[in-house]
Amino acid sequence: MAVQRVAVVGAGTMGAGIAQLCAQSGFSVKVHDPAPKALEALSGRLRRGLDAGVLKGKLTTQAADRAFHAVSPAPALADLAGADLVIEAAPEKLELKQGLFAELSRLCPDALLATNTSSLSVAAVTARAAAPERTLGIHFFNPPVAMRLVEMVRAPRTSPEAFSAAWDFVLTGLRRTPVVVKDAPGFIVNRVMRPYYVHAQRLVGTSGFSAVDGACRALGGVPMGPFELMDLIGLDVNLAITESLFEALGRPERFAPPALQRTLVERGMTGRKAGRGFYLYEDGAPAGENPEASALTAHGGAASSPEELWAALRAAVLAEAERVVAEGTASAADVDTAIKLAMNFPKGPFEWRKESTAAGR
Repeated sequence: MAVQRVAVVGAGTMGAGIAQLCAQSGFSVKVHDPAPKALEALSGRLRRGLDAGVLKGKLTTQAADRAFHAVSPAPALADLAGADLVIEAAPEKLELKQGLFAELSRLCPDALLATNTSSLSVAAVTARAAAPERTLGIHFFNPPVAMRLVEMVRAPRTSPEAFSAAWDFVLTGLRRTPVVVKDAPGFIVNRVMRPYYVHAQRLVGTSGFSAVDGACRALGGVPMGPFELMDLIGLDVNLAITESLFEALGRPERFAPPALQRTLVERGMTGRKAGRGFYLYEDGAPAGENPEASALTAHGGAASSPEELWAALRAAVLAEAERVVAEGTASAADVDTAIKLAMNFPKGPFEWRKESTAAGR
């Protein structure tokens, strides 16, 4: 099951990024997309991505050229025949993905078949594959060439041999950091970090967006507070993930989509890309809190201290991390690794707990 030839289904931002990473790592890559315009745009996406690597000193010009020529478009799905590994990076539509896996298992009967889904069940996505034991989830984070973390999702019928081969491909072939995850809603990062966004909106009534974000940066050492991060991700994208997890987990109150975020999305205030979210932006730079967003928050009561704000968010994230471990979705060590790598946090939730215990808090 050694992987040498890689195929990617989907030539959008994520698919092109995965193809670039694989090509930079020395693999030959074929990329299929049913939309001709997407395939036509692939070479431009790759060239821009590789040129950026050269400018940052991460690639030589020669290495970038080799990677560029290692990727070839595949106009028909049948052109992927002969691949050792196929990575599906199609839109998050279950029926579309199921159809792809049915076809891919026929066209590539000996290949490992992986989905890059971030929100759907891997077992459901691969349900129509002829050999489900050769299927699994390989969840990259955007942009794949910059993000070290890869969530490796073992579905109920994934064979040990298939999982081991995919693990070696990610760890040795791509030089990324894989973590083992059971096929469960949100995997590790989207699930564990959900309270960071949802609970923050319940704290903001007496303190303001910048107070919460500032407390997280100052006391948690994190690069961005929850409101800054939601504006960067896009409030609409972040809300969709919250809604998906809320339903998938049985509508727990702790994951109930906040009315504040929903109202802002309905008004088109989706963050940096719209120039307005929790904050205002001028030429892409923050320009203070958005007064329309502030007006939607509840007011009254004494403002919480930075220590209280950070402690509340840290406790909510840790509680979710403990649930993930208790359910057998991932180990505490892998949760810490995933959160640090995906979020660029200096510590993971269980390291926070150890730190607090040592300090007698």
